[in-house]
Amino acid sequence: MIEHDPGSGLPPDPLEQRLSDALRARTDSVDLSDLRPAAPPSRQTRFRLQVSRPLRRTVLLLVLAAVVVGALFVSAHWERPTPVNPANVPTAPPTPSPTPSVPDVVDASPDYIP
Repeated sequence: MIEHDPGSGLPPDPLEQRLSDALRARTDSVDLSDLRPAAPPSRQTRFRLQVSRPLRRTVLLLVLAAVVVGALFVSAHWERPTPVNPANVPTAPPTPSPTPSVPDVVDASPDYIP
């Protein structure tokens, strides 16, 4: 926060003036009876569930057993679809008979005798 310098000749910023007044009022409202003695942080300030090691181990084993039983149950009841046979067996198309590549030329002349 920038302190207003009365010798600079510039008017104080209204926002900074309001903030300074609010902070000054807050510090004036706190006295020694409102403060508490300094104390190091303790474990009671943090919330932590205290669970013994055997109980934690037992819970972990029960969870693992439940996962294994669930996996076995799912794999035992997993229905694998059987492949469907085709409706009809495809057959090869008949082989075409060989035809000459050049057709016979028919002579249309009147004296042609085959």
